[in-house]
Amino acid sequence: MIIGFNTDIKYRDEVFHIQTEDKGESNPQVETLVYHSGEILLSRRISYSHLLKKTDARKRIKAMMKTQHDQVISELKGGKFLHLLSLDTQVMEDNSLDEMVLDFLSQQEELDLPKEDTQEIE
Repeated sequence: MIIGFNTDIKYRDEVFHIQTEDKGESNPQVETLVYHSGEILLSRRISYSHLLKKTDARKRIKAMMKTQHDQVISELKGGKFLHLLSLDTQVMEDNSLDEMVLDFLSQQEELDLPKEDTQEIE
């Protein structure tokens, strides 16, 4: 069994823990788990049984582990797993529709965007 990787990533004010480990020769898999608030959001496994008889198996398995670990971190930072969070953990604005419209209009004025011309039709 090869020692794995553990990384904490802060993304959008949320902390995620990514753990990648070797499951051992009796279960030749590299497993990566993504945790949020103690809950597993995602698991990814890949077999390495085809490497067991190679002379440089340990080196190749360690490289697989690092690649998978880094790939999951990259996907997390890219927002790929946000859909896995429950709505109660996602930051959402608590504004009424009127407040959102007023915010939009004030941003339009700040940007000094041209307003549409309106003509009265008689």
